[in-house]
Amino acid sequence: MIVVFYMVMIFGSRKDKKKRQDMLAAIKKNDRVMTIGGIIGSVVSTTDSEVTLKVDESANVKITFIRSAIQKVLTEGEKPGEGS
Repeated sequence: MIVVFYMVMIFGSRKDKKKRQDMLAAIKKNDRVMTIGGIIGSVVSTTDSEVTLKVDESANVKITFIRSAIQKVLTEGEKPGEGS
């Protein structure tokens, strides 16, 4: 029973890790994203390791993050804290 539980935990973890890697790889210009710190912005540029977000339209404030700092891509109309 312990072996079965362990296998379920390992395979579930791998699946979640793969899903996150796919999400990070798919980030593109104009996506609306939220960082692990709760900062929300629109992607203005990306590199293999960094994502630059515009966080304030009126002041044209841009912040560059490492790609792994992105928590999730927000869908159109989604508010922070909604969804999975």
